[in-house]
Amino acid sequence: MWIKKVHIVGFGQFNEQTFDFVQGLQIVQGLNEAGKTTLHQFLFDMLFGFPQAKGRKINTYEPLNKGPYGGSMQFEVDGQLYELERLGRTQTATTLTAVATGQQFADPEAMLTKLLGPVDRDLYLAIFSFDQAALMNIFSLKPDDFASYLRTLATPGAQNWLEVANRWEKTATAKFGSTKTAHRELNQALANLKTQRQQLQNKIRQQPSLDKLQAEAQHLSQRVTSLQQRQEQIQGQMSHQQAQVHLVPVYRRWQQIKQQVKATGKSLDLTVADKADRVRQQLAALDEVMVTTAVTKQQVESATVALRQLEKLEKQQQTLAEQQVKSVQAQNELLEKYHWTQIPPLLTEQQKARLGGQRETTQANSDYRWLIVAAIICVVVIIGALLAGHWMIGMLLAVLVLVISWWGSRRPEQTKTTLNGSQDLPAAYQQMSANDIFAVQADIQHINDMMSSNNQIIHDQQAMMPELVKVRAALNWLGEGLTVDEYRKRLADIHIKQETMGQQQLQRANLQQTLQDLYQELGVKDAAMLRQRRDAQRHINDLQREANVLEEQLKDADLHELAAQAVVKPDDQPEADEQQHILKRIQDEKNQLNQKLAEINVQLQNLQTDNTIEHQQQVVANQVAVVNQQLTQYFVDRLGSEWIRQALNAAIADRLPNLLTQAGVILSRLTDNHYQMIQQTKTLLKVVRDDGKILGVNQLSKGTAEQLYVALRLAFIKTVAAALQLPLLIDDAFVDFDNQRRQTMLNVLKDLASSEQQIFYFTAQKTPGEQVLELTHQQ
Repeated sequence: MWIKKVHIVGFGQFNEQTFDFVQGLQIVQGLNEAGKTTLHQFLFDMLFGFPQAKGRKINTYEPLNKGPYGGSMQFEVDGQLYELERLGRTQTATTLTAVATGQQFADPEAMLTKLLGPVDRDLYLAIFSFDQAALMNIFSLKPDDFASYLRTLATPGAQNWLEVANRWEKTATAKFGSTKTAHRELNQALANLKTQRQQLQNKIRQQPSLDKLQAEAQHLSQRVTSLQQRQEQIQGQMSHQQAQVHLVPVYRRWQQIKQQVKATGKSLDLTVADKADRVRQQLAALDEVMVTTAVTKQQVESATVALRQLEKLEKQQQTLAEQQVKSVQAQNELLEKYHWTQIPPLLTEQQKARLGGQRETTQANSDYRWLIVAAIICVVVIIGALLAGHWMIGMLLAVLVLVISWWGSRRPEQTKTTLNGSQDLPAAYQQMSANDIFAVQADIQHINDMMSSNNQIIHDQQAMMPELVKVRAALNWLGEGLTVDEYRKRLADIHIKQETMGQQQLQRANLQQTLQDLYQELGVKDAAMLRQRRDAQRHINDLQREANVLEEQLKDADLHELAAQAVVKPDDQPEADEQQHILKRIQDEKNQLNQKLAEINVQLQNLQTDNTIEHQQQVVANQVAVVNQQLTQYFVDRLGSEWIRQALNAAIADRLPNLLTQAGVILSRLTDNHYQMIQQTKTLLKVVRDDGKILGVNQLSKGTAEQLYVALRLAFIKTVAAALQLPLLIDDAFVDFDNQRRQTMLNVLKDLASSEQQIFYFTAQKTPGEQVLELTHQQ
């Protein structure tokens, strides 16, 4: 069969996707989640039907886009091209069409079964499909499994004949049980026969004339039993010795490992070692972020004192400057108020006295003028009111005029008086009234006081300059021309660095002390020595695991005997020929005793004259007949079942050895001739190494065991290739193979595919080649 093309309508992540395949080795590669397993499952389900059940453990690959489920497949069988279509998962609509003629088969499943031959879903999974997990089946695989598959494929109707054989085997087993406590029909009949014979013997022994013969027969029976026991003992010893000889190398290796482990002394405490590594990593991480500064604590303290002095001096200077500004502002306001260009001097006492006399004369004249004006206005108002006939209004207006006149006479005279006659006053006072001159004297005195204070301020500022220069010089290492806040910030940063550095140094010292304590507890000096101890401990652990495996093989052995045999050379051990000679002598003596015992039994039977013995003998004979009849039917069923099995096995008598031979050739190629042959027992597979040593599957490495499984699968496919060719589906089964093993495996698959065997190899590995189908997430 050659699958040429599939079209996926909806299956998992694929939607309306078409894939064309080549005949031979078809490599399908893609990253995880690209759809390799989905495509693999689609090919398998198209051949054998979609899964009907649904649950957490069953992936039905429902379309992610919730669209239609299914698709179609074109495949070629014996030169005839067919197209198979399955749509729907639970109620699948299936059609099978011969492309060349357009014929659509009425029963597509029956026709598909005919095209697939004797291969059903389970047999296909067992032979033509496997993945990484299936490779582990090599540890439980038995040669009989392959024989069963070969019988099914090589002999038409073999499965029906096997069912008949199993039925006969079951019938025979129901009649007779092999255990002593079985109570089945034939077991009970034999037990009854034994009881009746025992009764017969008892009756014979009851004959007084038969005592001597009975005693001699008993003696002979005991001797035969003794010889039988001796024979079984020797045979057991021979079997035991043979088994012990195979275990001597295992015991020697086990003892060697134990001595090596013991010689290493105290094992490494991995918990403490891991803790030491973590502490060392913390030290390394701390060194990477370690804060350093060259500034000393004394420098910081001196700078702090200088900064306080600088702040104090600058505040003083700021205060003095503000006072200067206030003085200048007051002076400018006074100049602007009186339109002066400069502040005039204060008046002398004499000037104040003269200016005071002029102000009183002016005031008296002013009062007199107000009274005259008020009298005139009152007279005018009264006359006007009388003429108008409103004498009340006239009186009110007269009173109002008198009040206003009184208020005006009380108001200070603001009339400017020219003091040109006073030649001793400064020019700034010439255009001012006497009242203004007296009023401005307080402001001038205040300005003069402020100017005196400014002179003192200037003197104080000049006195502070040397100290200010000295303080700034002490702070220059922090930066020149900085403000107090900038100096304070830099000092704070340095202080934080110093504190951080101190904490880190303390933490580092603690970590170093802890690391040294851990090293001392582990008995090492440094990390390099600890790595050496770890490597040594890993080696000891490997030896211990090997010792555990060897100890498991020796669990049923006599260690004391193995210890004795381990120091004995092989030439010093007893020869098997001598034991065989002893067994032959015992057997000869047993034959002689059995013959003599048979003669005595004949004599005893001849001496029986009473009817009781005859009756008992008849009873025994009847029981023997019953047993013989049941035994006949038992052996008919048993032999019939065995005959069917032998006949079926004869049909594949040369195929299973041929399969193992071809598997050995493939394994030799896969392992570069390191393993050259595969042998079998009824239940075990073994391989022969290039040094001639025979190893069981459980003694192989995981990679070699997986190669053995692949070799058996490929050999089986080659064995049945003449009668049956179905596509081989391999889903990323070689992920544990190294590059060389994987390349060798690809070469073997290419050679197998070259003989018209189609192989699908799904892999996430980048694989060179021309017949590569690349799957991407976009698909």
